[in-house]
Amino acid sequence: MARLTKKTYWDNSYEARGCLVPVQTSGYKHYCYFKNLDVITKIGLQKKNVLEIGGGGSEWIARLAMEYPESSFTALDYSDAGCKSLEDFSRENGLKNIKVICDDFFNAKQCEGKYDVVYSQGVAEHFENLPEVMKAFKGFLGADGRMVTIIPNMSGLNGWLTKLFNKAVFHIHVPHTKESFKAGHEDGGLEIIEHGYLCSNDFGVLSSCFADQSGVKWFLYKQLTRISKIVWWFESKFFDFPAGRFFSPYIYCVAKKGK
Repeated sequence: MARLTKKTYWDNSYEARGCLVPVQTSGYKHYCYFKNLDVITKIGLQKKNVLEIGGGGSEWIARLAMEYPESSFTALDYSDAGCKSLEDFSRENGLKNIKVICDDFFNAKQCEGKYDVVYSQGVAEHFENLPEVMKAFKGFLGADGRMVTIIPNMSGLNGWLTKLFNKAVFHIHVPHTKESFKAGHEDGGLEIIEHGYLCSNDFGVLSSCFADQSGVKWFLYKQLTRISKIVWWFESKFFDFPAGRFFSPYIYCVAKKGK
């Protein structure tokens, strides 16, 4: 399986983030996070067995485990630094419903067929063969399980800007469209329940392009994030702008095992 990232990349990324903070969704400045979280939670998490693939150091599983104390959550990640970050957070906050498994998802036989809900945020796009990734993800689902896969949209404006700001970051992503993302799920043996572009805009996703927070490109990035916040304020007060290939920051699929 051709990977576009190495384990050291994720270890360094988790270490650079510092202390784990659960994802925030209240207020217009977190409007896009709210939309992401809604895609996951609307399939039902109460009293469920839930797996996050790539869950080491995840602000999402930290939030969900606190919000659904009667559900069981497992984070599967091969980054030692990411797993340690989540383990530390769970211990410090007394969370008994999070289990951390430090393993490659292609090898995690102990997780097969166990979960009511499987989700991932920003994992599948780092592999060239999407159907093989989806086959591995599908293996973790129980008979009636549901899967949510969310990736950054690198086929639109954010992809072009990523290439402008930091080509190395662009090249560790496969620039899927919603059509190619759907096809990859189907070729991996999944039946699509819902799919599409998610959120009208979010220039904040470009933050990974910047190790050095200075210069003209950084200044331009900061102005773009201000535009996002203005749009989110409007959307939170009135109505959402359409999601589409050019501006939307994410692509998502909700799926189940195919017949």
